[in-house]
Amino acid sequence: MLKPKDIFLLLVVIALTFALVPIGIWANGVVIFDNLPQVINKQIAYQSVTLLATILFLLFLWGVKRKQFREYFRKGDISAEILPEPMMGINPKPTENWYHFGRNFAVIISLVTAVIIYFQLLWQNETSIGNMPSILTFSIIFALSNAFVEESITRLGVVVVLKGRLRDKTIPLVSALIFGTVHYWGNPGGIAGVIVAGFLGWFLAKSILETRGIFWAWFIHFLQDVIIFSALLAIK
Repeated sequence: MLKPKDIFLLLVVIALTFALVPIGIWANGVVIFDNLPQVINKQIAYQSVTLLATILFLLFLWGVKRKQFREYFRKGDISAEILPEPMMGINPKPTENWYHFGRNFAVIISLVTAVIIYFQLLWQNETSIGNMPSILTFSIIFALSNAFVEESITRLGVVVVLKGRLRDKTIPLVSALIFGTVHYWGNPGGIAGVIVAGFLGWFLAKSILETRGIFWAWFIHFLQDVIIFSALLAIK
């Protein structure tokens, strides 16, 4: 059962998650380097502010939930057993574990993300493919930061706060609800963004709980962000 302290910490997680939206709006008008496009200046500002906020949040989480924080803020066992979820299509064979599912899911969800991003961002916009080396470099840098920020807040934060208070099967649903809702205003956005991000939030929270670490959550999220940022930066 949740105690007042747990409810407060969960509200902090929710507040930080939804604060990402206005921070993104604020970053639209920020120019740090005159020789770089506005979209890159925006991401430099956004990633810098959210990364700083995340570091402060992690220090706070370490202070108030030290045992759970130490248990999950690490690489974890990337080949740990994956528990079946037949209703969600997860029926591992006896020889399959998180290494197999994490690898396969990374490929599948990346393809789904690429298709959605193509129709939401690229289909009717002119793109600049000639700058791809520069675009890919910035995309990887932004994806490294963004995946860390969002996984630390909306995944690790939820797991650390709720572990031992709610059933392990319930915790990923909370992460899915928070992550899916805020992505209505994200990329991918709208209802499609809510569905994809909600499922991703559930799956990645499940990975943290079962592997006792953030590797698969961060890595899979990183791949999605490389695709998303590459598309955003490629639009003229």
